[in-house]
Amino acid sequence: MTAAAEFLRRESPVPEAGSYLAFLESMLQHPWRSGEWDAQLWLFAADPDNPLTGIYACPTPGCPRVASVTGRLCLSCLGGEPGAEPAPTRRRALDPNPPRCIVGSAGQGCRAMGMIKGLCHRHYARWHHSSDNGQQRPTIEDFAVAEKEMFPPGKACASRGCREESNQRASGLCLWHHAMFRKLAKLGVDHEAFITVERPLDIRYHRHEFSFIDLPPILRTELLLVLQERDRNSYRILPATIRRIVRVGMETRARSIHRLLDAEQARPRPDAGVVGFLRHAGLLTARWRYRHSGRDMRSEDVWDAAVIGLRKDRTTRTICSKGTLDFRPISVNWLRQAAKEYSRHFDLAADQVRDVIRTVQVASDALARRPHGTRPEQLTRADAHAVVDAYRHLTGPDGEPRTDSVKYDYFKLFQRMLRDGGDLEILAQVSARFMFITAESLPTAGPHKNPGKAIPDHIIRILDANLELLAVDAAYAAPAGRTRAFQNLMLQTIYQLLRDLGRRPTEIYSLRRDTLRETDDGQPYIIYDSHKTAEYGLELPIHRSTARVIQTWQNALGTIENIHPDAAGYLFPSPRLYGPQSRTHITPTGFHTNYWRWIDRIRNLPEVQDDPARPADFLTRSRMGLYNWRHTYAQRLSDNSTPPDVIKELMNHKSFTTSTGYIKITRERQRQAIETVNSTTIDRRGLLHGPKDYAAYVRESVSTPLGLCTEPSNVKAAGQSCPVRNKCGGCQYYRANLSHLPQIDAHIVALTADLASAGDIAEPWVHQSLKEEISSYKRMRTALLKEKSRLTPEDRAAIDDAVTLLQQIPASAPPPTVGEGRRMLPVTPVSNGNRT
Repeated sequence: MTAAAEFLRRESPVPEAGSYLAFLESMLQHPWRSGEWDAQLWLFAADPDNPLTGIYACPTPGCPRVASVTGRLCLSCLGGEPGAEPAPTRRRALDPNPPRCIVGSAGQGCRAMGMIKGLCHRHYARWHHSSDNGQQRPTIEDFAVAEKEMFPPGKACASRGCREESNQRASGLCLWHHAMFRKLAKLGVDHEAFITVERPLDIRYHRHEFSFIDLPPILRTELLLVLQERDRNSYRILPATIRRIVRVGMETRARSIHRLLDAEQARPRPDAGVVGFLRHAGLLTARWRYRHSGRDMRSEDVWDAAVIGLRKDRTTRTICSKGTLDFRPISVNWLRQAAKEYSRHFDLAADQVRDVIRTVQVASDALARRPHGTRPEQLTRADAHAVVDAYRHLTGPDGEPRTDSVKYDYFKLFQRMLRDGGDLEILAQVSARFMFITAESLPTAGPHKNPGKAIPDHIIRILDANLELLAVDAAYAAPAGRTRAFQNLMLQTIYQLLRDLGRRPTEIYSLRRDTLRETDDGQPYIIYDSHKTAEYGLELPIHRSTARVIQTWQNALGTIENIHPDAAGYLFPSPRLYGPQSRTHITPTGFHTNYWRWIDRIRNLPEVQDDPARPADFLTRSRMGLYNWRHTYAQRLSDNSTPPDVIKELMNHKSFTTSTGYIKITRERQRQAIETVNSTTIDRRGLLHGPKDYAAYVRESVSTPLGLCTEPSNVKAAGQSCPVRNKCGGCQYYRANLSHLPQIDAHIVALTADLASAGDIAEPWVHQSLKEEISSYKRMRTALLKEKSRLTPEDRAAIDDAVTLLQQIPASAPPPTVGEGRRMLPVTPVSNGNRT
């Protein structure tokens, strides 16, 4: 058990239990539910008319009892004649003149207190057993007239504050308190403890009541605070669940909510409702206990994301409801402390903290094997190189090497922590030599590979043809005021907006009710919020068919009345009636579950299973994810030859480079881009060698890491037979255009580094060779920039867009396989046999 877990299971988080109790009492809300909560008796009596109380009036006419399920009969009506025995009148308030027994006549009547059906407890017992001899039981009225024996008034009940009469010689309690005492005695409450506390009456007869009066002071105050907090968040209070919690607390003698949760979970068959309530209660009380004690969980090695109140991820304000962040895998102590301090200082979300733990663990494992790894002030360049090597050789849990992109992201995050956290006390001790080498030794990220996640048109047509199958299950219980048809229409509308708008799923769910607008010339558009980029009120033009889908749903939504006022402004308000979720829009889970059931239904259709094109193989979770619709939207724009700047704007991206990650560049788009940049093609002397048409480009050149090669034998060998051993800067067949500038710049940097590394260990001719090669590439770079400066602003923008597009295509094709002919370039179309 962690230190935090043990801390939460104590009766009080500090030795002075009274101080913690006073802290809890200072947070209590007074008054609270004045018609239901009796603060003096610690008694809650649910009001069936309160929608936030899980109790309902019995539907039997004239029956005053209640049921825990709407529309269901009370237990009395289920077990006997409906309404035959009305519930006893509750006497919670003290009556100075309690009613007397109705037995007696002619001025001589029973002087004992009337308790049940107007009879005192003794006469009630006689009447109740009058049928034991086989005779028919008389009516209450006939019995009251015929009964001759009268009883004197009883002594006052021994229970504090009770003015009922005692009918128990041993306990000195009234009927109600005696029954209560017998039950509590089994749970360890002795007679003296029982009579010293003022207790409510009739609680054993009412399933909509519960009392905390016999629970330990800290536990009952915590429970009351939890109820008040849940009430503020629109959670319902379920008396049946709370009664079970009180019973468990009495049976186990638990003195804190966390101990109570442990006891319930240890039962052979724990109650799911009780466990769910206690888990939420444990989250709230943990926050209170840490707040009172002054401790900060973030100083510990294991964080509870919900207790701390971390956001789920960097794009949302939603607080975690569960999740543990364990820093213990970081074995090097100073790195573990640095990771915690960095996460706390920059208030990272839970997903960001997990990233920090994973990436710092790599560096920790590397430094743990170094002589000075545990002493940050003594780290050397060799230690930095060891860390870099650890990232370069990073493997997954299965032992398989990680991709270059993952290695790069891990290392980049570690570098960012060292750089941005330099002001933190623990990182300020790190040796400057370690910081410098690490910052200068980034692993190279692999070339961008487009995932190709767009959903094909023929699959979309199958989905649209079976749209009516997107529906809730038959077992779905529609909330009051909503029909299954209404819920189905909501699901179908969300799908159509995902398909047509290309927004992120959360941006669809959170659309406002008045999202649909029109321009001055009548063109429809929507207003939406981008939570990921923190941009609000963005505009997106849409088709009229999509506008009609939104209007149809808006009309249906206008017929619903039981929507929480806070959720009424959303286009897709939550169907829930209670809890904090009732105040906002539909959750991703609410749509996601029904979406995948729909996909499975379509996949299992006979016409889909028997289709030779095998669309059922495409209808999988890896290919039909909700985010794939955003890729589909971007691919649709690209296939329609939408300009890159327009694609970037419609996708709400900062640059077109991001947008290219959503689309697969078609050969037509590649051809256009190549012909555009081909006008800037130069040779090694800076002389212009363009433009050429696309066919000539394919026929006469081969792609190289630094540009194009036109040497015939190398072209024929698909770039695998370079006569000058890849010294392109000195070859007369070398060509380059503006799309190759980044590669040329990187190569100049690499050659310069080689020249510096050569130092005194190389002969002068090696230095001279490197210097001349660097000069040749610098001349190429200068010539390319000169050509760009001659372009008009419009042509320059077109060149930049084409360069951006071509940079997403790998510079070289994969090696040829056995039996394969000439390797084709990624930027060339498949040969059609008409080449000359």
